[in-house]
Amino acid sequence: MNVPLIEQYTHHKGRLFVVGDLHGCYDQLIQKLAKIQFNFQQDMLIAVGDLVDRGPDSFKCLNLLDEPWFKAILGNHEEMCLLSHVEPSMANLHAQHGGKWFYQLSIEQQKQIIERLQRVPLLLEVDYQNKKYGFVHADIDLNDWDKFKVAIQSKSRESALWGRGRIKNRRFLKYSTVSGIDQIFLGHTVVDRVTRKDNCYYLDTGACFGGELTIVEIDQNLAIEEQVLVI
Repeated sequence: MNVPLIEQYTHHKGRLFVVGDLHGCYDQLIQKLAKIQFNFQQDMLIAVGDLVDRGPDSFKCLNLLDEPWFKAILGNHEEMCLLSHVEPSMANLHAQHGGKWFYQLSIEQQKQIIERLQRVPLLLEVDYQNKKYGFVHADIDLNDWDKFKVAIQSKSRESALWGRGRIKNRRFLKYSTVSGIDQIFLGHTVVDRVTRKDNCYYLDTGACFGGELTIVEIDQNLAIEEQVLVI
């Protein structure tokens, strides 16, 4: 799979938002964007992966990749789509975890989705308001962002897509504030509310399981934890 590893982006105008795992919850997203008065001409929304599966509108969420106001990184559910044609066991696992819709498509339709997902990066790095923000789906297993960007090519790839080490506090005293980056935003692990571990924020509040879809604004003058109370 020729998936791009890292995309870098500088946000110059408008506001910057990040949303937790969508999992096909397109209508909830549109409702949230209306509530925060999202400006589709100037603002940018970044998704932390897992656009598809489980919810009702995987196609609509995938189509967001074509919108100029939307960016996303690869999640493990997109990874399962990508691996489905080369690893039959992965196709079975995917179908069991919300991916049945994908295998009801024609082979040609599946290939078109795979080609689209091959253009989605594993990591996103955003410069905004003189700060640097990182986006990774599941986990960051190192305490240095620059070293992690190198390790994503090999040993840290699985962690980035599937891991839960930092949020589960595995390996006592291993984890600390990640250097080389101001804040990192992740999804994958369902939490009751936005959860901070060091300078990492976990945003998947289980929209596809009946929970809220969490969107927070990234702004050096707005505390993430305080926004969650009102958005």
